Amino acid sequence: MVVLTSPLWLYLGYYLYKEVKAGYIKYQAFGIYIPKKYTVYGIDVSKYQDIINWKSVKNMNVDGFDVDFAFIKATEGTSLLDQNFIQNWVRVKDAKIIRGAYHFYLPHKNALLQANHFCKKVKLSKGDLPPVVDIETENKMSKEKIRGGLKNWLKVVEKKYQMKPIIYTNLSFYRDNLEGYFNEYPIWVANYSGGTEPKIKKDWCIWQISETATVNGIRSKVDFNVFNGTETEFLKLRK
Repeated sequence: MVVLTSPLWLYLGYYLYKEVKAGYIKYQAFGIYIPKKYTVYGIDVSKYQDIINWKSVKNMNVDGFDVDFAFIKATEGTSLLDQNFIQNWVRVKDAKIIRGAYHFYLPHKNALLQANHFCKKVKLSKGDLPPVVDIETENKMSKEKIRGGLKNWLKVVEKKYQMKPIIYTNLSFYRDNLEGYFNEYPIWVANYSGGTEPKIKKDWCIWQISETATVNGIRSKVDFNVFNGTETEFLKLRK
């Protein structure tokens, strides 16, 4: 057997674990194409990721790409608390990953009750990210009722935490229901189609680039995100 130790072999071996295309790198460790132009990356999780080893998440670093932040599902509707929220909320901070919490909003449920439910369950500390409202289903509600309820949720939560919440949604829901409204709030957009940046008539804050990333310490696939700005700008988001 011939053992190849030449510089050429080392060069080729390096590219065995990544693929490169215009503006993107696909690392086998993450399993997705990651845009190179951004510097701050993160994930979002819920009970569907099961028990997470947050220290392993923190220690994952592939050629400079790592997990800088994590949003944790906290609540849904007027009464549901994600079954893994409490342990995730504590352990992600212990692992020294910047954390944030989100609420899955149901348009057919009372918005004020949903906001109060989130506020009761989530205590933000210095250095935490703004609260997030995840709105992506219409539940047979009109556009006007969807926007009216969302406005009420945002007002209550903003007053409670003294910081503007982030609105998470997918590209089609945003265009159909939210475009032209809520421009004073940061937008987090899910868009996996073709790996292109979200095309919306507003600067977006966070882009969810994939729902199938592989991250150390997490058994299942996980959502992967990039922040639209510098590390300094990202840190200014925090409480």
